[in-house]
Formats: sequence, structure tokens, C-alpha cells
Amino acid sequence: MGRAMLILSAGAIITLGIMQVGVQSQRKAIVQNSVTSANEVQIRNKAYTAAQLAMERINESSGTWRPTAANPWVEEIDGDSISLYYNLYSTSSPQPYPFSFLNADTIQIHAKSWYRNPANDKKEEMTLISSYIKSAMHFVPEFRSALSFATDDFDISANGSASISGNNPHNPGDCEDRPAIATISQNSADEVDFKVDDKYLESDSANVMYDPELSYAPVDELIARLRNSPGTVVISESGTNYKGEMGTQDDPGVFFIEDDTKLSGGISEGYGILVVRSYGSLSYDSAGVELDIAGNFTFNGLVVFEDAYALDGKGTPTINGSVLIGKQDEETSNDISVDITGNLHIQYDCTAEKYAQVASAKELKQNRYKRLSTYE
Repeated sequence: MGRAMLILSAGAIITLGIMQVGVQSQRKAIVQNSVTSANEVQIRNKAYTAAQLAMERINESSGTWRPTAANPWVEEIDGDSISLYYNLYSTSSPQPYPFSFLNADTIQIHAKSWYRNPANDKKEEMTLISSYIKSAMHFVPEFRSALSFATDDFDISANGSASISGNNPHNPGDCEDRPAIATISQNSADEVDFKVDDKYLESDSANVMYDPELSYAPVDELIARLRNSPGTVVISESGTNYKGEMGTQDDPGVFFIEDDTKLSGGISEGYGILVVRSYGSLSYDSAGVELDIAGNFTFNGLVVFEDAYALDGKGTPTINGSVLIGKQDEETSNDISVDITGNLHIQYDCTAEKYAQVASAKELKQNRYKRLSTYE
């Protein structure tokens, strides 16, 4: 009996010893796997960081920075080397130039890094392939009407042969009909309805409408950024008549009129974004100037009147797109005077909206990236 217990005790000790060795081996394996997993997580994070840096470089270079599989971009991030390149796949339904600038493309980023596996002390590599939808950012507000008042501080009058139309000027379905005039309050809508005869307005949507979603808040930030953009043309010679270019169909631009500068005859057509601000005035004066096409001046895009200004419709100017009127600070007491007279014609146009979007996107040089997938 005593011998049997001794044998059993010895067997129990051996079994416990084996179990202890097994537990220690498992613990060591768990630690090694944990270290390996931690390293892999770090490498993945660094690969993601490299992808973010690549996006910044693409933005800064306007897409001209193009590392390839044969000539990748190599960067050290927190002590680890990352090799990266990307492939760009154009949209399947491209728009015609210059609207192709707004095309959403697919970008596939290949980021490769290396780490030392503690389990076998060997150098191993990991490749992450991430796909994104890349689209140009423009921040141009949606055209909500032909003429939008994003402030209640204005005075309006209409005379002559002026007209404001919110109807779709293109083929049915190309654009939705919009109100001729939109305001940010019902009181302002009532005031416009009282002061402007229906004969000056045309819309199958509404001649005058209060739009609760209308706001100037995001637009003022866009205006501030565009004002300091190197490609923006600032027209600020007080008392002079500007006769220069104002963008083309292939190259829409951003233009600021300040210090009471006036547009003069000889400018046939413009494209993009036109901002009138800080006591600037937009008047088209044909006196003493030899005019082309019977003195017509046409601007296609977004026209913004910010703070104190005078909109004088004398002459024969046409604005295709949308006119937005607003103030940076609603607490200021100045009223914005809108004199719709002469042959001024404001026509809502969704194609002109794209010219404004292209002009802004070209100046901002920023892209939006939406991740579709990531895999190893």
C-alpha cells in the first residue's frame, strides 16, 4: 500500500511537471504571438500613416506626384521603412473638360513595410492595399435659386426690362427648376413680393420663396480662402473701369471686385466665381466704349455680393448661374441695395454651377478621399 502511494505520488509529480512545462510553453507562445500581433498592428498603423501622407502629397502637387511600383516613394516612419506607390483609375463616365476636373477617380495605394518577427527572428514584410474614391473639393454652395438673399438687411427695386428666371434653361431633366428669388425669412420674402412685380420674375417652382436652408455661414469661409489664393484675380482700383479677362470655358477663374471698381464694356463673357465685396459695386457701364455683341456682358457661374455694395443693372449684363447676397456680420446696420434695372438678366443655370465648382476646386487644390476597402 505504501509503495503504491509512493508510485502514485511520483506519477503525480511527473504529471504536474509536464503540465507546468506545457503551461510555460503556452505562455511563451502567447507572449510571442502578442508581440507579433502588436508589431503587426504598429506596422499597419504606420502604413495607414504613409497613405495619409501620400494623400497630402497628391493634394500639394495637384496630382503630379506619381510614385510607381518600379520607383516607389520610401519614407521612414517611427524607425520603420515604408515603401509606397499608387495606381489611379479614372471614372467610367468622365465629364467633358473642364468639368472632368470634378470627376471622382479611384486611387489604389500600395503600402509595404517590414518588421522582425520575434517568433523566428526573421525579417518579414507586410503589404496593405487600400482603395479610395478621390474627388476634388470645391465648397461651392448649392445653387438654390437665381437670386438668393442670405440676409434680411437689403433693399430691392426693379424697373425697365430686367428679368430673373429660375426655370431650367436646358433640356428637360438637365436641371431642376428653382425659385427666381429665395430669402432667409418669410418677412423678406413678403417684402420682395411687395416691391418686385411678377413681370420681372419667372419660375415654374416659385417666383419668391422663403428657404429655411439658405445660409451665408459656410460661404463666408470659402470667400476668405479664395481671397488669399494665389490664382485669384483681385480687381481693386477705385474709380476705374476694369476691361480685363474674367475666365474662359476651358479655364474658369475666381475674381474679386473691391473698392468701387466697375466692369466696363469690352468684356464679352466670364466664367467661374465673381465676388463683389467691401464697398465694391457691380455696374456695367457702356458709355464711350466700343462694345462687342451689342454691348452684352455675360458671366457664367456664381456671383457673390458680400457686405455693402451696389448692384446696378444698367446696360445689358447677363448672369447665368446664381447670385448670392450675404453679410459676414448680421449685427452691422448697413443695408445692401439691389437695383434691378435696365436689361439685367439673371438666369439660374446648373451648368454654370459646375463652372463655379471647377474654379473653386482649382484654387483650393484639395481632394476628398473616401475609403472603399483595405486588405493585405
